[in-house]
Amino acid sequence: MAWIQNNLPLVIAFVIVGWMVWGRVIKPKMLGIKKMTAGAYPDFKEDHTLVDVRSSGEWNGGHPANAIHIPLNEFEQKMHKIETDKPVILICASGMRSAMAASMIAKAGHKDVYNFAGGFGSWCAAQLPRK
Repeated sequence: MAWIQNNLPLVIAFVIVGWMVWGRVIKPKMLGIKKMTAGAYPDFKEDHTLVDVRSSGEWNGGHPANAIHIPLNEFEQKMHKIETDKPVILICASGMRSAMAASMIAKAGHKDVYNFAGGFGSWCAAQLPRK
């Protein structure tokens, strides 16, 4: 106990890093969530649903051309509208919100779930189609 008190900043840092690793790496793998990269996306020929979970303001500022919009704060209530018979790819600004949405939809029973790595910034950098 004295060691924890003497090293409190280190313990707090360890907890924060552990929480981030759990949320971004371990938990998604346990749920079967795969990573989709901007480089791999053009070669992904399977019919799929691309869902942008960013806010309405972000969506209105530009979004993937073939995406549907379900903001993360509405995702749990509206994810039932996403077809279950084809893969779903989730995208946000950086990959954090889409990771949360991916976890929700995977827990709900979707089998083919992808989180778009790097978010919309990666989408734009790869010059993928947008509106």
